[in-house]
Amino acid sequence: MQEILSFLEKQNKYHMPDELRECLEILGIKFPSQKVILVTGTNGKGSTCATLQTLLIDAGKNVGFFSSPHIIRVNERIKYNGIDISDEDFSRIFKIIHEKLSNFHLSFFEYLTFIAAYYFYFEKQVDFAIFEIGLGGTLDATNAIDHDISVITRLGIEHEDVLGKDLKSIAENKFGIIRKNNAVFHTEFPNEISDIYSKCLVEKNARFFKAPKLDYFVCKDKYPKYFVNIKGRTYELNLLGERAVENTSLAIEIFKYLVPNYEEYLAVLKDVNWPCRMEKIRYGNRDIFLSGDHNPQGIQSLMEILQNFEFENIYFVVGICSDKNSDQMIDKLSTVKNSHIYLTETPVKTLAVEDYSEFVKSTSEFLSKYPIDALEKAVTESSNNDLVVITGSLYLTGLIKKQCGESAY
Repeated sequence: MQEILSFLEKQNKYHMPDELRECLEILGIKFPSQKVILVTGTNGKGSTCATLQTLLIDAGKNVGFFSSPHIIRVNERIKYNGIDISDEDFSRIFKIIHEKLSNFHLSFFEYLTFIAAYYFYFEKQVDFAIFEIGLGGTLDATNAIDHDISVITRLGIEHEDVLGKDLKSIAENKFGIIRKNNAVFHTEFPNEISDIYSKCLVEKNARFFKAPKLDYFVCKDKYPKYFVNIKGRTYELNLLGERAVENTSLAIEIFKYLVPNYEEYLAVLKDVNWPCRMEKIRYGNRDIFLSGDHNPQGIQSLMEILQNFEFENIYFVVGICSDKNSDQMIDKLSTVKNSHIYLTETPVKTLAVEDYSEFVKSTSEFLSKYPIDALEKAVTESSNNDLVVITGSLYLTGLIKKQCGESAY
């Protein structure tokens, strides 16, 4: 397995959708389009997919789910009924695909997309395959797969070097997943993309389903719990925050379209698991929280969640990738009452501590290139009435989770 991963990590040639559709034909993969759900957006893709997966499994459906990035092991990206693909299956299917498509020199992400598609189509014959877009929409490898259902989560500014400098350009790229006659499920769109939405309505004859705003409330104990009200009944959520409520509503809207008696299964919302999204783990004898918010919109969501926590001081251990807006992210975190920022690096795509802006460095109270050193310092200097949160990057939270023994509970 390690030899395969070492090979994959060196592959960086990307292909156009027509070439990737040719690859699918060579592999013999032709999903019935009504079985495929393709999900794009800026924030909330993963939690929306994880919630939909949980609902569909509880309803007795066999579900494939392809996501990115992984937290600890690459196997996490390819799940069947919530269980990661095994090393044996991953390795065996990789060899089949490599043999049939070696002339294409696929990228790392393209290989993973085809391994997932092969696994779901030939070996598991899923009722539904959920594919989370890796980047953007139009040119993403997953968009080569025929699908009747497109999903667009909350939109925001991201990956400007690839997707464009403004929200309209980014939206156009993400709307590129919508096929003719698609059912499109979405959260509220920003006003500035109304013309893109109108164009899709006319040119693609797409049917748009906007997720409703759910009534919710928060119970505060030591840590908050979120509950939603749906048709006179109350359901507990395992995920935290106003955005979690929004993503839950979106997942339910898709589920309702697929499973008419959807209300029978909503109690399972309390079991939805999506790692490193304000996930509580133990470090020594202390609770710490992993929250892999990796852009300004994600940090804003974290701040909304923290309003329902009770603490005297909050210690942020923050590492941010080099392609993110670190100034905006740190600026938002610094406005949290009694906050202390401990700056570190991420294991992948990191911005070195010395390369952060002077604003970021001056706002931080402690700098170390070693994440565990920063975490240890935060835990040592905080008290039991304080909160310790690791954020800024999923790669960073994954590293901490792995080194803490994955002791989530």
